[in-house]
Amino acid sequence: MNPRATVALFLAALLLVGGLVYLRINLPTTREAGEAERYAAVFTPEEVTEMDIIRGSETISLRRENNEWRLTAPVADRADAEAVDRLLLAARFLGVRDREMVADPAAVPETGLASPRLRLDLRGREALRLDLGANTALPGEIFARLGGERAILRVSDSIVALATAPVENFRDPRLTTMVADDIEKFTVRRADGEMALRRERGRWVIEKPVRSPADARAVREFLEPLLGLRITGFKPPQTGTSSLAGAAAGISFTPRGGGEALDLEVAREQTDGAETFTAQLKPRGGTLAVHPAVRRLFDISPEALRDRSLGWVEADTVDRIRLESDGQMLNFRRTNDGWVAEEDGRKIGTDAVNRLMETFNAARVASFRTAASPAETGLDQPPQRITFSAWLSENTAEEPAGGQVLAGAALGGMTSDGTVYARAEGSDETVTITPDLGQALHELTHHNQKTPPVP
Repeated sequence: MNPRATVALFLAALLLVGGLVYLRINLPTTREAGEAERYAAVFTPEEVTEMDIIRGSETISLRRENNEWRLTAPVADRADAEAVDRLLLAARFLGVRDREMVADPAAVPETGLASPRLRLDLRGREALRLDLGANTALPGEIFARLGGERAILRVSDSIVALATAPVENFRDPRLTTMVADDIEKFTVRRADGEMALRRERGRWVIEKPVRSPADARAVREFLEPLLGLRITGFKPPQTGTSSLAGAAAGISFTPRGGGEALDLEVAREQTDGAETFTAQLKPRGGTLAVHPAVRRLFDISPEALRDRSLGWVEADTVDRIRLESDGQMLNFRRTNDGWVAEEDGRKIGTDAVNRLMETFNAARVASFRTAASPAETGLDQPPQRITFSAWLSENTAEEPAGGQVLAGAALGGMTSDGTVYARAEGSDETVTITPDLGQALHELTHHNQKTPPVP
């Protein structure tokens, strides 16, 4: 074959392939062409990173930052992502009812497109402008124009209500986007003092006004409604002072991982016999009217967040149990087939031991009696004790060999209301509990004395 003919055929093939690629890239598919004919604007909402809503002399500017929409004008604040998405979807699927090509759409006065009442400027991978003009003669319909095109469109007016909504509708009505697990520390401030809680080794601990373990569930039930508090109204910032009128309380949240701290101030007022709450949050602009659920900030007490358990043991981790009740003493030791009393080798039923652990884990503090004296409570010489221990046969990097106390409690006398004075292992705090644990100790100790020894 002639070499020149071969080269010519090769070049022709390259030109053909290149042309096909060019057409594939630059010419719309049948589906894309159909979309462009059916809708006023064809774009991908997820690719939009900036949006300006221009309505007369007012401009609402929104920017997407770190996958979160924010208002930048006329006020700086976190935006309501749902409101933004609704507007973007309305613009994307704005159906065209009629399309008329003209030399200059702005020169047709009845369309109102010379000075459109609404303009949407969308920017991202591509820039797009959508002008919305006057109402047509048909109900529920307006004139529109896509920037740079000569077509006058007649479209549904459903997008107008979304685009003309008050600025407040574009602000996030949630106080924060965080949940309780995002918080490392928080401090409640009121006229009666401060209360501070912090996570230590994964557990909540009260630091002020008294150092004490906190109940994780109670802490979560306190934090969640505050972090997810609904904003019911936005007010202009107060001038001349940063404080709020009325009885005030505050709370500071420190996020886990060292994020920016949030500082919330709340004021409670009586207006026409009704209780109202206003707030200021450092990252949010202006003064906020908030849901009455914020009342818990004024009502919460350290006692409500304290851990009301005497301790917790897992059945599989316990190797030794020491019981003292009314002069009787027993030491239970785990064996391969159950539990035995070290004093005389008597076998103790596994079910009975497990019920004892469950009773201990279920014991809850009825009240805290910090001022009660040991002589008054009977805890100077407690009539009952229970101690759970693990036993390490070899030394480890964390613990020496031998017995390691896991949990326990000393039980004293009975109070006038029928509860029992008690003190958890390792604590100096005097509390009261229901009599259930003491009864379980008594029954197991005295029943075991009647159990015949194992032959």
